[in-house]
Amino acid sequence: MRAAEAALRAAVDRIIPADGWRAGWDGGVGAYLADPIARRDLAGALSRLDAFAMWLERRGFADLPEAAQDEVLREADEDPAVSADFAALRRVCWEGYYALRPQLEPEGIRMVGYRAVPDGVVPVEPAPLPDIGSSRVAPSYDAIVIGAGPGGGSAARVLAAAGRSVLVVERAPARTNAELRGDHLHGKRNALYWPTVGPGPGHPRELRDEGDGSLLVDGTGDAGPYGLNADVLGGGTRVWQGMAWRFLPEDFRMATTYGVPEGSSLADWPVDYDEMEPFYSRAEWELGVSGEEGALTRRTRRTRGYPMPAMGSEPARELLAASAEKLGWGWGPIPLSINSVPHDGRPACVRCPQCVGHACPVNAKNGAHNTLLARAVADGAQVLQDAEAIEVRDGSGAAEVVLMVDASTDHPREVTVRAEVVVVSAGAVETPRLLLASGLGNEWLGQGLHDHRFTTVFGDVAEPVKPFIGPGHSVATLDHVHGSTIGYGGGVLVDIMGFLPLTSAGAPAPGVPPWGAGHKEWMRVGRAHLFGVFGMGQEIPAIGSAVGLSDRARDRWGRPGASLRKLSHPISYDIERGMGEQGALWLEAAGASNVRVQATGGRTRATVSAAGEHSCGTARMAASPAAGATDPEGRLYGAKRVVVCDSSLHPTNGSVNPTLTIVANSLRVATRLTERWPTP
Repeated sequence: MRAAEAALRAAVDRIIPADGWRAGWDGGVGAYLADPIARRDLAGALSRLDAFAMWLERRGFADLPEAAQDEVLREADEDPAVSADFAALRRVCWEGYYALRPQLEPEGIRMVGYRAVPDGVVPVEPAPLPDIGSSRVAPSYDAIVIGAGPGGGSAARVLAAAGRSVLVVERAPARTNAELRGDHLHGKRNALYWPTVGPGPGHPRELRDEGDGSLLVDGTGDAGPYGLNADVLGGGTRVWQGMAWRFLPEDFRMATTYGVPEGSSLADWPVDYDEMEPFYSRAEWELGVSGEEGALTRRTRRTRGYPMPAMGSEPARELLAASAEKLGWGWGPIPLSINSVPHDGRPACVRCPQCVGHACPVNAKNGAHNTLLARAVADGAQVLQDAEAIEVRDGSGAAEVVLMVDASTDHPREVTVRAEVVVVSAGAVETPRLLLASGLGNEWLGQGLHDHRFTTVFGDVAEPVKPFIGPGHSVATLDHVHGSTIGYGGGVLVDIMGFLPLTSAGAPAPGVPPWGAGHKEWMRVGRAHLFGVFGMGQEIPAIGSAVGLSDRARDRWGRPGASLRKLSHPISYDIERGMGEQGALWLEAAGASNVRVQATGGRTRATVSAAGEHSCGTARMAASPAAGATDPEGRLYGAKRVVVCDSSLHPTNGSVNPTLTIVANSLRVATRLTERWPTP
């Protein structure tokens, strides 16, 4: 072994020292650095590791006593010349020791007691939906649905049930559930490299700040800067945790309720809760939601109960429920689109610890892929994967979609398909990008980009209450949604989901050593006492926050990539701060110590940033083209045969997860389409 390599190995073994459990190198880091996929992923870090190894070697690091080695590493942490190199090595150590990967279970995973699949559970692989393949695409259809997420799945479900011929186009290749779970480096929520849910190379985006600065990113790196939306059959619902909330009535009339703040494009929906209610009921039954009527549903009139009882309790729910009652707050189990009991021919949840961001091991999680799309296919809809729509052509007699089929192969080819209606359901970034690149839409198309505000409050509890048991979030209060405590709609507060080991390793609690024996001991023992509350609230859409076409980024077909300018209105930060204050009260009432709010915002607008997984508003519905990009039924203003059917339609995003509303509104839009068929 070369001296520099020996020095690097010795440093790894001081960052994660042996203590009854193997040290870092033999515990997984050495194998990680030798893995070809990791070498691809770490291409940008390897030069830093090499430089740091040489720096260590010059100090004879490998031959020093352990105490002296630790002193050298502390020196490295404080030396600006090498501190970034040392930070890169620590990151690689956490990834190699604490990240579960296919066929690789490193020492740290076993040490903390993590089990990706509970003991005794045998994963099942559901039969895939039939894919017609490019050779069987017909010349024309009644409707072409672009995007197979919750919006597209809902549209396909309604149109196929109405007897229309439907082609659903999904740009991602087919993926099994096994390919979409058990990888803590490439899974959606924690994807640091080449996310398993795409989109892969050739899909660049330009992230712009308030001035002239910009950054180009592609779909092969950290999912955070790029955006967390999933590219896979089923979209985000393939790997979501399943929180299935209804918006409250006030969420549909934000401008009327609160006024329009200066610098914002806040607007009411052109429909209200009463019009949406029957579609919410249908959405809950189409997907399969487990829930409970009570404190969390008292402000949303219901015409039907949930199809399944709420998920069973857990220690976190018991703790926060008791503390909510001390505070006089209402609380309840979170409605989840997960089988709490056997349902729809599929089993109940086995409570695995990686529901968030991963596919279900037993097909108990309900999404567009195994509910809406499955029923659409049963009614005759066709699904084509690995095909990307690159242009939509509107016309008075018919519309056309230009597809690149077999897109991931070495022999992609262009196909043009006609349709009476084109339903665009590609999400809040890709829907406006495709339509703008096609020369469609008015001046509102792409404007109004917004998401949610997020706040996390941490504390330490005497007894662990969030073990590695899923599905994730369990208990919530809506008392701070359109209440007196937080302005402009506030937000929902829920218990924090269980963190993956890698997430904890990279962000230990205050006072915990950032590496070494103390860090490892905290991972093994102290981490289990970390607990928190998560807030998700309204984001006021800021004027100028938008999706456009980039002059710099070109996709794999030479078409312009998306240009994103994500701005945050000052009131959104007030909402964020208010959720932090209320979350801290909840944790303190629960007896947590060392309560601290994790800052995510500030009083200034963000610089370069991406659209988040809850992004919406970029083709917003309005009563006239002077106020929005689409009419109240999702028809694109200025086009004859183009309908939008996804989160782009939402003028505002509510104070809870938006997916159930995406499904409900898409069912409504598609139903109105069938009632007014054919189009002009």
